[in-house]
Formats: sequence, C-alpha cells, structure tokens
Amino acid sequence: MTELLFTLVFPLVLLFFLIVIFLSSVFKEKPKREFMTCDEFIKDWLKDHGQAHKVEQQFEKMSKDPAGKLYMPITYRGAKLFIKLGISPNKASYINLIASFFIFWGVIMASTGHTLDLITQQPFYGSWFFLLAVLVLATGIGDGIDGAIARLLDIKSKTGAWLDNILDRISDILMLVCFVPTSLLVFPSFGLDFTWMVWTNIFLIFIYEYMRARHEGLGLLETKPFIGERITRVIVSATFFVMYGVSSFTVYLTYLVNPSATIWNSSHAWTITWSMFIYQASLLVIMVLSIILFANYIWKNLRKLEKAEA
Repeated sequence: MTELLFTLVFPLVLLFFLIVIFLSSVFKEKPKREFMTCDEFIKDWLKDHGQAHKVEQQFEKMSKDPAGKLYMPITYRGAKLFIKLGISPNKASYINLIASFFIFWGVIMASTGHTLDLITQQPFYGSWFFLLAVLVLATGIGDGIDGAIARLLDIKSKTGAWLDNILDRISDILMLVCFVPTSLLVFPSFGLDFTWMVWTNIFLIFIYEYMRARHEGLGLLETKPFIGERITRVIVSATFFVMYGVSSFTVYLTYLVNPSATIWNSSHAWTITWSMFIYQASLLVIMVLSIILFANYIWKNLRKLEKAEA
C-alpha cells in the first residue's frame, strides 16, 4: 500500500497542485507594462546585494562571467514569460518546490533499477536520470525567476524573500535526501556504504547558507559568491545525472538494436557504480572549501566593521 501511494498517488498529487497553480494564473487579467532592460535588471540586482557603491565596476565584471552572460539573462527572460502567464513570485517559488519533489520522487523510482540486470533492465530505469538532469537545471533557473518576477514588477518584499529562502532550503534537502533510501551509494561487494556523505553535504549546505544569512543580519550586506553557491550545486548534480542517464540510455538503445552487443559493458558498469559516489564526494569537497573561504571572508569584513564602529 505504501509503495502504491508513493509510486502513483504522490506524483499525481504533485501534478494536481501544479495544474491548479497554472490554471489560477493563466486566466487572470495581465496588466500591460514596460519592463526594465536586462542590463538595468542586473544592476538593480547588484544594488540589492550590497554593490550599490560600485555598481558599474561590478556590472562590467559580471558581464564577462557565466552569471552575467547566461544565468541572469535567462532568469530575466524566464521572469518575463512567467509574468505573461500571470504567475506571481510566490507561485513561481511553489512551482520550483514541486519540481524538487518530482526530482525526489524520480531519483527513488529510477534507483529501483540500479541493482537489476546491468544490460537488460537497469538501462531502462537509469535512462530516467537524463530527464531528471533537465529538471534539476530547470529548478536552478527557477530559483532566480521568482526574485526576477518581483524585481520586474517592482513588488520586492521581505515576506517574499523569506519564503523564497525557506523553500530553497527545502529544495536543497530534497535534491540530496532522495539518495538515502536508494542503493546508489552502497557497494556490497566492497562492504562500503557512503550514504553518510549525503547527510554531511546537507549539513554543510545549511552551514554555508546560514553563514550568509547571519553575516547579513550583523550588517555585512556586501557579499561575495564562492564556488558552493546553489547554481554550482545544481550544475554538479545535473552533470552526474546526465552521465548516469546517457550511459544507461546508450546501453538501452544498443540492447534494442542488438541484444548480444557487449560494447558498453565495462564503461557502463563503471559509470553506474561510481558516478554517484564521485558526485557526492565532489560536492563534499566543494562545500568544505567554500565554507573555509567564506568564513575567512566574513571574519575579515566583520572585523573591519567592528573597527569602523569603534
């Protein structure tokens, strides 16, 4: 009964809420208005992140890195599309949360094939990870769209920012805790179980995000992004999902064409055995390094604040 509820009822409930959100938005009257340009959007974002005293300098720097070239323009266009659909910032946050629940469900469902036959059954389930990778990337973009909607409509609020941060932390948990009930990090032949890394990474992510929230609460509004930012975590997750999914799908197609083919046996066995371990280990290293660098940055700047106040 519990398996049936999770397998069928759980995704149907998620789909129901998703449909309700879209239907409640699409038929609303949308006011016509002019929006700020993408450059103005980025500069406004910089001002809200403690860069008001050097906006032009930071904008010039940002326009040369991936955040300014890709991420910010994508969230800008995504926000304009959502506004046309009548979706509010909070509804965009809820959509992102629902997508995270779908990832949670999908990883657990796909992992049911992890211990099945390497060539016939596992590739069918493992192929799901490619679609999950796309959904992971969508949540990464969606994480910026809710704030972008509020910025473009000039309805930024403290309650919206608070809700966004809470839902982001829930999404962080869902993206990792789905590995706990699976066998993706268990190696019976070696007598090893690396599930503990999942809990460690969740802990480190919360420490990192709390450090940011706390230093802002102490008056240090200017911040500096490090490698452990959420967009990096999303990219790392999507990368390893793609590796697992593409390998599985390739084997699946090969088997359909020629059931006796063994061309991918060794490489596929290595991929599905070690890719998720390398994923969690990489995330662990990234978060430890980011926490050390971020703590050093915060400590130095808080000391400067203390001296200035004295």
